[in-house]
Amino acid sequence: MDHGENHTESTTTAPVSIIIPAFNQLEYCQQCIASLRRATPEPHRLILVDNGSTDGVGAYFDTIENAIVVHAEKNLGFAAGVNLGLQQAQGHVVLLNSDTLLSPHWLSRLTHALLREKNIGMVGPVSNCAAGPQQLEELSLNALDEIDAFAEERAQEKRGEYRDVTRLIGFCLMIRDTTLEKVGLFDERFGIGNFEDDDYCTRVRQAGYRLVLAEDTFVFHYGGRTFSGMGLEGDAFDHLMQENRQRYMDKWQVHLPTPSTPAEKGKKLCKQARQRLAEGKTQEALALLQQAIRTAPQYLPAYLELSALLVQAGQTKLAYQLCLEAIKHDPYHEKACQRAEKLAQDLHKTDAFQEFLTSLRK
Repeated sequence: MDHGENHTESTTTAPVSIIIPAFNQLEYCQQCIASLRRATPEPHRLILVDNGSTDGVGAYFDTIENAIVVHAEKNLGFAAGVNLGLQQAQGHVVLLNSDTLLSPHWLSRLTHALLREKNIGMVGPVSNCAAGPQQLEELSLNALDEIDAFAEERAQEKRGEYRDVTRLIGFCLMIRDTTLEKVGLFDERFGIGNFEDDDYCTRVRQAGYRLVLAEDTFVFHYGGRTFSGMGLEGDAFDHLMQENRQRYMDKWQVHLPTPSTPAEKGKKLCKQARQRLAEGKTQEALALLQQAIRTAPQYLPAYLELSALLVQAGQTKLAYQLCLEAIKHDPYHEKACQRAEKLAQDLHKTDAFQEFLTSLRK
């Protein structure tokens, strides 16, 4: 709901500090910082944390003008990387994942929501890839102009609206300066990542501050790029999630219900996609299948259903590439191999496909 236009002045005159921690994924870091430079004319203090990258991210960070760059010798994990950045921060702080894309006015909208009332401790945006109330379903955005157009449309439709939540995800998180002073740094017991943001939200609420979702602010998030770059997908990611979930429960002496596995979420999204398709809503079905693949990269039925839609749309090459991506996860998946072989024949790439398959099965 819209809580009116009363605006509480900041307790600091320092520009907002924007902290971007990164481990590898150079291409996404470049996209993120390019979008930040383009969409953030407001004064800000940019703090880049190279969390032991090995693919050139550290050297790239060193080329960014007017940025404070912190280098760690090894990957310390999200919480410890953020803490290195927080030690260089002044004023209000934004934590930003390196696989996000920003649209004009994102920072001013978050700042406006944060400062509306003195007891708001943290603010987060809505996104195409988040969790809980921050997640916007059925979005298919493939280019920066589409992202900008959607962000502006959302801003006009939800102008000034915000609501209280109990949890905010750390992919883009704005923290009030006084909140940070009172609550302190992130808890590094959560290692590589997961649940350190849940833990911080709990600490902020216990300190008497509110968490607010800025309904008029959209930030695009690729999602999971750092984890996938470390090979933490599928069972490995689930194991990490379970370990940190247990750490959170042990720390706060609470019980959390067992969450759905990525495969279960992928299956549910595919079912929703089939329903949309039956209703003639092809674009919504496409978006749901794309979301299923992002959510559960190893749930291969999503690849097959999406490839079938692409073939119907005349995008045979794209459908073929999608099948190849599925086969990388399981080179012996019968249906994926059969579909890819048929598409390879249509594209006159039978020999190339057989070489690809043979190389994976060695």
